[in-house]
Amino acid sequence: MGSKQNLRRHPVPYSVRQLLIVNSFPPSTATDFLQSVNPRVSADAEWSSECQGLGFYWPNTEGGNLADICNDHTNGSYEYVAISCLNFTDDGGIIVPPYCTTLGPDIDTCKGLGIKVFLSLFGSPQLTPETAPIVAAGICEAFLNDSSGPLGATVNGIDFHFRSEDGSNNGLDILAQALRDDCTPYLSGAPLCQIPDYYLDAAIRTGVFDYVWVQFFGDPSCEYSPANPFNLFASWFGWYSYIGEYNTTLFLGLTEDSAAEGFIPCDPELRVIVSLLEIFFPKFGGIMMLEGKFYCPLSSAKIRSYVNSDVLAYGRKSMNKFQAI
Repeated sequence: MGSKQNLRRHPVPYSVRQLLIVNSFPPSTATDFLQSVNPRVSADAEWSSECQGLGFYWPNTEGGNLADICNDHTNGSYEYVAISCLNFTDDGGIIVPPYCTTLGPDIDTCKGLGIKVFLSLFGSPQLTPETAPIVAAGICEAFLNDSSGPLGATVNGIDFHFRSEDGSNNGLDILAQALRDDCTPYLSGAPLCQIPDYYLDAAIRTGVFDYVWVQFFGDPSCEYSPANPFNLFASWFGWYSYIGEYNTTLFLGLTEDSAAEGFIPCDPELRVIVSLLEIFFPKFGGIMMLEGKFYCPLSSAKIRSYVNSDVLAYGRKSMNKFQAI
C-alpha cells in the first residue's frame, strides 16, 4: 500500500490554502463560516428541481422500489444508481441476492431515463491474482453482455463498495483492470474517507475508475460537523490530490440520516459546500447518496450548474457508450 506521504501532490490554490488555515480563527458556527467564504451563492439562492451529478445506492434507499426512485423527481433527477447485487462471501463464493433477480424491468426503466446503472460489488472478497481475471470475465458475460443474465437486464458499469472487516484486498486492482480490458464498462468505487482505503487503494491507483464517491460521514477525521467544517474540506483536498493524475471524477458521498455523524444540513450548508467544491476543484462531479435519497426539498440553482463543464461533457458523450444495451 502506498502511504499518504508518497502520493503525488498538486499545488494548492491560494484561496484554498486560505480556506484550510482560517480554522485557526473560526467563526462562531460552521454556518457563519460557510456564509462568509462563499462568493457565489446568495443567502436566498435556490436549488433546481432537476439536479444533475446526483446518484444513489439501492437498496440502501427506503421509500420505493428501484424504478419508483429513478422516476422520483421530488428533489432532483438522478444520473447514477448503484445496485448492491453481487455479494462476495467470506468462503470465496459470489452470489446474487434474491431481491435482485427480478430487477430487470426496473433496471431498464432507469436506463430509459438516462440513468447510468452500476452493479455494486460488496461483501468480503477473497480474490487472488489468478482468480481475478476469471471473475472479471464472468461479470462481463453475466451482467454487461447478456440481458438474460441473473438480473434480467444489463448494467452500464461496475461499482466497488467493500466494507467488510474480514475480506482481502488481494486482486481487486487486477479485477478492475481486467474489467476495463474485457468489456470497458464504467467503473466506480466507494472508499471510506481515510487515505489509503484498505480495499480500494490499489484499484484506484490503476487509474481505470471513472468515478470515485468518497464516504464523507461516519468518521470525525473527514466529516462535516456544525462546530468545524474544515475537516471535510481538508479531506476533500487530500482526495483531489490523490486522484489528480487520473481521469477520475470525484463525488461527495453523503447520508440522508439527519441523526448520523457527518450529516450535512441542506440549506445553507450543503448548498454552499457544493458551490465551494465547484469553484476550487475542477474534478467535482456531484453528490452520491450512499445512504438514503437526496434530501434537499428546495428548488432552483442546479447541482448541475456547480459541476465542472468538462465533467458534464464527459458524461454526455459517454452516454453513447451503451446506447445499444
